Amino acid sequence: MNKRNYILLFFLLFFLNVLSAQTIVEPSPVKWFTIEQADSLFEKKPKPMLIDVYTDWCGWCKYMMKTTFANKGIASYINQNFYPVRFNAETFDTVVYRGKIYTNSGKGGGKPKHDFAKYLLNGRFSFPTIVYVDRKRNLYQIPGYTEIKDIEPLLVYFAEDLNINTKYDDWKLLYQMNYSKNYNDELAKIDSVNLPDTSGIVTYYSVKKASELTLKNKKPLVIYFYTDWCQSCKVESGTVFRNKFISDLINEKYNFVKFNAASQSVDTLFGDVFKGTGRGRPHQLTYALLKQSFKFPAFVFISPEKVKLNEMHGFLLPYQLEEILSYFSENKYKSQSFQEFIKTFKGKIKH
Repeated sequence: MNKRNYILLFFLLFFLNVLSAQTIVEPSPVKWFTIEQADSLFEKKPKPMLIDVYTDWCGWCKYMMKTTFANKGIASYINQNFYPVRFNAETFDTVVYRGKIYTNSGKGGGKPKHDFAKYLLNGRFSFPTIVYVDRKRNLYQIPGYTEIKDIEPLLVYFAEDLNINTKYDDWKLLYQMNYSKNYNDELAKIDSVNLPDTSGIVTYYSVKKASELTLKNKKPLVIYFYTDWCQSCKVESGTVFRNKFISDLINEKYNFVKFNAASQSVDTLFGDVFKGTGRGRPHQLTYALLKQSFKFPAFVFISPEKVKLNEMHGFLLPYQLEEILSYFSENKYKSQSFQEFIKTFKGKIKH
């Protein structure tokens, strides 16, 4: 071998070593569990699972570990709101999940897939794939590499149970509008007529002022409960309330309160005084009106006669909120159920 070939061989080996070094995955700040550990924890305290299904040869899987899962903010949110699991689709380990045993038979070619991977991915293999398992054990597969700004709305969607009654595409668009500075490129591709309207402005009152107005103008009182950690609350008030139809309906028909459920303020509702109970704990008013159901956002409707009409929990799309606001403002609750009402209701908001 001549000197020139030696030099070429040296650089080739050096280049291969560099590539090899780049595939090393540093320990992620995500606190990963085994599937058995996550399953056991879920039984004690149901919380969504996030299962990263990968293979050793998958470059994008490694890259996602070094980027998306390495982000401290993303990792912190996952650790707090999910039972995160990494599962090698080609492992030969025996897995026990919900009392059922899964194995890898070794059949099916050079890189046989584990039976548990087949279960998680419904037989459609694509790596990486994140499988979200909600509180009812339903599986949702999201294939492909997901960067930080794209995983954020997905994490909130499953962590705050929005998948129960909200289509993801509807939620995603509202989330992007609420944080529009981070999604300029994505929003620029959408025709302006299809973007959510955010031109409205809601008039908010203090608890005391709203209750006084309710007795005076005979409009129903609505208390909207939120928390600082509730991401869907921020989207609700930042985009849904700013829909012009919604804001006009609220301002015309209601006395509206936006109330931090963990506030330490002193508030008066119809003459009764309520106080904070300590940092990070529900306010006395939160306890009084929501009892022990602390799922946010939450809405409480109170009549001019000081009667609590209803409470509802969870994120509402603009058309859903329009239906509910119309139901109570038109006093339809006195004569028909909400299910009967929406059968004939014709709202202004398209969906």
